Amino acid sequence: MVSCASAPVVVDTEPREIVPTATPVWFPDAVPSQRPLARLGNGVYRVDDRAYRVWHDVDGYIADGTARRRDEQYDDHTAITGAPFENHAMVAAHPYLPIPSYVRVTNQDNDISVVVEVVDRGPFFTQNLIDLSQAAALKLGFGEVQERPVRLELVSERVPRVVVETNYVFGREAAFEIVSRLVEINLGHLSTAIVPHQYENRIRVRIDEFASVDDAKVVSNWLQENMKLRSSILKD
Repeated sequence: MVSCASAPVVVDTEPREIVPTATPVWFPDAVPSQRPLARLGNGVYRVDDRAYRVWHDVDGYIADGTARRRDEQYDDHTAITGAPFENHAMVAAHPYLPIPSYVRVTNQDNDISVVVEVVDRGPFFTQNLIDLSQAAALKLGFGEVQERPVRLELVSERVPRVVVETNYVFGREAAFEIVSRLVEINLGHLSTAIVPHQYENRIRVRIDEFASVDDAKVVSNWLQENMKLRSSILKD
């Protein structure tokens, strides 16, 4: 039996300065799905002289601490898996959680929550729990602040598939106009598809896949307000 001395409890008597959060910028949350683990970055890896062992069979992970926002220097960063780190998508880096895994991050300064996909390793050399992409930090209302207090919760369940499908428009040019206008909002990982009617020159535009009905409503409302186009939200 190995006994360890308890770490001293440090009480911070200085109140934390709460910097007002910014108006959140919308990006679609990552969609939890059952995918194979990445070939790289899921075993033991080293950073300088320190070895890190990735957790497996993780269940019920919850942690409180701080999250750091990755700045623009990560726009061209390559993740440990060899894939690009997409700083304008809802992704994150964690030193121990499997890649991929999905985490609900709650900004404790404003109670806004987002879901991110863990795609890289970090943070290192700091006490932060997680590195967030620019997109995730903007949706959480970080503003210009680099760090915010957060709660992390592992998301293990697969979410139902949610898509937005427009009402019929006539002609491919009208459909392509919808697709081109959609670039005005932050579609992130979302994809668009043109769905023709079997017998007539009527076409729908489908946008998928959303992590929640709330995210789908953002796009549906945008289509109504900006293009006077009605749409349906479909959920598997």
